[in-house]
Amino acid sequence: MGKQAPKRIVIVGRPNVGKSTLFNRLARKRRALTHDLPGMTRDRLSDIVTMDGGRRIELTDTGGLEYGDSPMSAYADEIRSQARAALASADLILFVVDGATGILPEDRDIATDLRSESSRTLVLVNKIDRKDVEENATEFYELGFDRIFPISAEHGDGIDDLVTAIEEVVPMEEEVEEDEDDKGPIRIAIIGRPNVGKSSLLNRLTNQERAVVSPISGTTRDAIDMEIERDGKPYLIIDTAGIRRKGKTHDEAEKLSVISARKAIERCEIALLMIDATEGITAQDAHVAGYAEEAGKAALMLVNKWDVGTHEQDEYKKFEEEVRRKLKFLSYAPLLFMSAKTGRGVEKIFPRIDEIAEGYRRRFKTSELNQILEKALQAHQPPAVRGKPRRFYYATQLKSQPPTIAMFSNVDEPLHFSYKRYLENQFRDALGLVGCPIHLVIRARKGMKRER
Repeated sequence: MGKQAPKRIVIVGRPNVGKSTLFNRLARKRRALTHDLPGMTRDRLSDIVTMDGGRRIELTDTGGLEYGDSPMSAYADEIRSQARAALASADLILFVVDGATGILPEDRDIATDLRSESSRTLVLVNKIDRKDVEENATEFYELGFDRIFPISAEHGDGIDDLVTAIEEVVPMEEEVEEDEDDKGPIRIAIIGRPNVGKSSLLNRLTNQERAVVSPISGTTRDAIDMEIERDGKPYLIIDTAGIRRKGKTHDEAEKLSVISARKAIERCEIALLMIDATEGITAQDAHVAGYAEEAGKAALMLVNKWDVGTHEQDEYKKFEEEVRRKLKFLSYAPLLFMSAKTGRGVEKIFPRIDEIAEGYRRRFKTSELNQILEKALQAHQPPAVRGKPRRFYYATQLKSQPPTIAMFSNVDEPLHFSYKRYLENQFRDALGLVGCPIHLVIRARKGMKRER
C-alpha cells in the first residue's frame, strides 16, 4: 500500500511566545530547544510526528517572525525567509500569541501577513495557565481569525482540543511509517561532561586527528560531524562540546556549547555516554545522561581512562554496580570499559553500536507483539484502576527510533510505573533489544497517552 505524504503543519509567531515548547508538546519529545531569550530558534526545525491512530504530520517550528527593532535583527531577514518558505507549503498554520502580554504590534503585523491564509490558520493563545489569561483570550479575535484556541504549551492545557482540530485535516493511516532515517548512516553522538575524553575517542574511532585534544576542560566548543565507513557500513559521528550544569555555564561560549551538545543529542540515534573512571559517577554524569534518556535515544555507556592505575577483577563489577545504582533510568544501556588514549576496549564499540542500532530501527510484526503481550499478561495481570479491571486488547508498533508500541485498553489511564517497567522489560527481552528505550502508548476510545 502506498504512503501519502504527511500533512504539513507549521508553527509561527513572534519570538518568545512558546513556539518551541508547543513543538515539543505535539512531538512528544524535546527536539526544539527552549530558552527565555527571544530568537533562540533561527532555522526551520521539522519532524515527522505520529499522532493518535497512526496519523502522521510533518510538524515545523519556524524561527520567530520578526518586525521592527528585534533583539535578533541581524538575523531577521534570514529567519523571515525560512518562515515564509514553510508557510507556502503548509496545510495548517498554528499562529501562536502570548496571552499574558496581550496583542502586540508584531502580532498585528504577522496577522496581516496571514490574512490570506485565514481558512487554514488557527490562533493559539498560549500561557493560559497564568492568572486571568484564559478570560482575556477573546481579545485576540481582533486579529481577524475565526478559530481561537486558549492553550498552555508548557502544561498541556487545551492541547486535546487543538489535537482534535489538527486531526480534521490529517487522514488516518494504518501502516507504520518507513522512515528514511532507517536507511541512512547510523547517527552517533559522543556525550559527557567536559574533559572525559570525547575528542580522544572521536580521533580513535575515526583514526584522524580532527578534533583538538587538550587536558583543559571545555576545549571543544562546537559539535563536529564526521562521516566514516567501517566494514562497508556508514556512520555519522557527532562529537559534542562538554555539557555543564546551567548554573555553571558562566560565559556565553559555554552556554552555546550546551546548546550545541543538546542539538547533537537530538540528531543522533545512539548516545555514547562517556564516564571518567578516575572520578567515578558524578551528578554531572547523571545530568548529561538525562538529556539522552529524555530525548528517547538509545545509549551505550563507556567508562574511559580504565588504563589509569591497576584494577582487580572485582573492581569491574563494583564500578558497574555503582553506575547502575546512580543511572537507574539508563538500565537498558550496555556498559564497556575502555581507554581512548591507548585504544584498549575501543574495538568492542562498533559491534555494540551495530547491535543497538538494529533494534532501535527495527519494525516488528503485530502478531509478534501480541504474543509477547499475551504472555506477559498471563504471567502478571495489570493492577485495577479505581476498582475497575484493566484489559488489553492488542498491541501494534507505531514507529521506530525508539520502538514505540501502542496497547489498546479499556481504561484510558497511565500505567503504574512498576507495571509499565515490567511490560517494557518483557518486550525488550522477548524482542532481543539492546541499549534501546521502549515507549508505550495506552490507547482507548478517548485517545491515547504517552507513557515515558
